[in-house]
Amino acid sequence: MESCLSSSSSQWYSSFLTDFKAELAQLKSTQLYVGYSGGVDSRLLLELACQCFPAKQVTAIHINHGLSARAEEWAQHCQQQCELLGCEFIGLQGNTVVNGAGLEAAARTLRYEKFAETIPEGGVLLLAHHLDDQVETFFLRLMRGAGVHGLKAMASLSRRDHYQLFRPLLSLSKAQLIEWAEHLGLAWIEDDSNDDVLLDRNYLRHNVLPMLEARWPAYRQRIQSSIDLLASGNDAAISQSFVVEQELQHRLSFDQGLKLVQLNDFSEAQMLSLLHAWLLKIGQQVPSKQRLKEIYRAVIHARADATPEVRLGQGAIRRHGPAIYWVADMPEPALPPAVSEQELQYWAGVGWVGLQVSADKQDPTLSLQTGLPNLNWRLRSGGEVIQPAGRSKSRDLKRLLQEYRVKPWLRYRIPLLYSGDQLVAVADLFVVQGYQAGINDPSLRLVWKNSANAD
Repeated sequence: MESCLSSSSSQWYSSFLTDFKAELAQLKSTQLYVGYSGGVDSRLLLELACQCFPAKQVTAIHINHGLSARAEEWAQHCQQQCELLGCEFIGLQGNTVVNGAGLEAAARTLRYEKFAETIPEGGVLLLAHHLDDQVETFFLRLMRGAGVHGLKAMASLSRRDHYQLFRPLLSLSKAQLIEWAEHLGLAWIEDDSNDDVLLDRNYLRHNVLPMLEARWPAYRQRIQSSIDLLASGNDAAISQSFVVEQELQHRLSFDQGLKLVQLNDFSEAQMLSLLHAWLLKIGQQVPSKQRLKEIYRAVIHARADATPEVRLGQGAIRRHGPAIYWVADMPEPALPPAVSEQELQYWAGVGWVGLQVSADKQDPTLSLQTGLPNLNWRLRSGGEVIQPAGRSKSRDLKRLLQEYRVKPWLRYRIPLLYSGDQLVAVADLFVVQGYQAGINDPSLRLVWKNSANAD
């Protein structure tokens, strides 16, 4: 039976679903695997996965650890729930071998062994760890004397063996999950072993953490903030390291962009470190970690055909093709200056433009003949169809600019050189057919330093 959500909870869950769908899209997988124990956490995650992804492309993996007399009953329950959802179900039998690390560690080892055997290369596994699990993991590692890396606890997105591991519920508390599951009218099982306080995690959950909550009700969020700070501090150190500097040198484009190719193996923390180092390199003030995450999710994870933009300082971070750029704010283009062959002139909103004598004849497509009358600058008006020097056919300028990979935010600012009313050259890209200089003739070359990169 469904229950009602408060308006604030309803808005929050709607926002979560929007983010979840976007995150799934960025994983670029055609098949999702969900670790499904049958408890409320994994049951809700399975429900959300089937809401946000085609159910036939979702597979629930249930592992029978052989530790409970009700294990077969739970497996049947999970299979029935999958039949109701229309998703695939894989039930696996395992033998939990308890060693010196304890029962919890042995069960966890078994689960990951089964996951690795089942999930194909490049697959995506969703696990239902939530904020309470994160806090418990933090304290358990603290009691074991973990360092900074260990105290960062669980990452939302990481790589394990040959597949990606995604924990989308880490920002939600157990109470929030139960509220949402009850609202959806979901059915789940209760594992009575969760009440066994001889197990370290259960001892924390039932005996220690309630005392913290009584004194500090927001302790979960505070601890998560500390986890984030630990990760941030560690990442800041990494961003100064030789490894990140080497990676940045490899990825920095000639126009100060950050190349994003081959990032599949990068964790979110590594990408935030790379962003941090890149912004320092190009002379921008590094924003807060939350702002870096916004850039990471909105710009780096955008679809290939999208044109995302995140404001930063006196400009914005934008994506074009396989790279991101910080683009300075530019005024609308002003009236053009007179054409000069003596020096570059500043054209507000366009950049520095001019003609220079060229002795280089290796590329005739860039060599403009001298002596053309009535030279003047213009901007695109639309519909221009031209034939670049050296080509056999004409093409519209819009497609040519795409072909030459001119960034979208510069295309309407690109300077066009006319002789009278005849277009003779397009920025520093090419000369129009019929206006290129002869191989032994003096020539000019158009120079354009656009406002986005010029100081």
